Amino acid sequence: MDISLSIASFPLDSDTIQDMKELLQFGDKDYSKPLFSSSWDQFDAKGFAVLAYTEENELLGFAAALDLIGLDSYEWSVFVHPGFRRLTIGSALAGGVDYGFEQRQAVNGVAAFIEEESAKSFMESLGYQPDFKEIELEAEPLEDFSLPKETLIVPYNGELEALESLMSSAFDEEIIPVIHYNIESSDRAVFLMKRNGELVASAALADEGGKELWITAFAVNPADQGQGYGKAFLLWCRYYAALQGKKRVVLEVETENDALAVYQKSGFKPVHTVAYWKKPQLKFK
Repeated sequence: MDISLSIASFPLDSDTIQDMKELLQFGDKDYSKPLFSSSWDQFDAKGFAVLAYTEENELLGFAAALDLIGLDSYEWSVFVHPGFRRLTIGSALAGGVDYGFEQRQAVNGVAAFIEEESAKSFMESLGYQPDFKEIELEAEPLEDFSLPKETLIVPYNGELEALESLMSSAFDEEIIPVIHYNIESSDRAVFLMKRNGELVASAALADEGGKELWITAFAVNPADQGQGYGKAFLLWCRYYAALQGKKRVVLEVETENDALAVYQKSGFKPVHTVAYWKKPQLKFK
């Protein structure tokens, strides 16, 4: 069987997107999120796809890579039709991803796959090593909710210094570019929880145009943790999702994160685990 590879930058044309969506229907799980399906048609998305077509113009597999915050650091993943995985199409697509990184002078590339034995074997065959894992959690929107006394949640309105201070304390200074990306992105809204005017927590809510509302960059000031503010903010996010007509509230958290219990107490349940892989010796610049 003759198979040809091609690389296409986002946004992809409608026919290609339809081919990719139809191929994903052969999967036994929803692989659309690790493959960035919401970004395929976005003009401002810095990403690309590697496509494996037969001579009969049948798509048998593809890879998708996306620079999430505009720092030339990509995440990528691959999907191949289950009936053709013995043809090493996945390895060829991974090679196409490496070539795409070189073309774009990428600084780094991390692979993301829903955790399963076949993905583990595939990554190890390419020389990748485990990096970290995240659990995807989901909850239903809340129709009613009231914040604790003396607290309110408001949209970000220029409180950059206070926001950077809170996020750096909760994470580290590497979070700063993420803060700016969330503020500047048209599909994300940053909200702040304040107590008597003082900033105690923050979250960015991402609306990718579907039925889901994503919570990202969620943090509580370390000095205010353990007092119920995190749970209250998460419950408010579920309430906000209901106001926006969403059907599902979703977030991802590293498996080693101490806040996992807070998410579960706020009504979030595990969906699946995404494993991230890196190839330390691979440098693109």
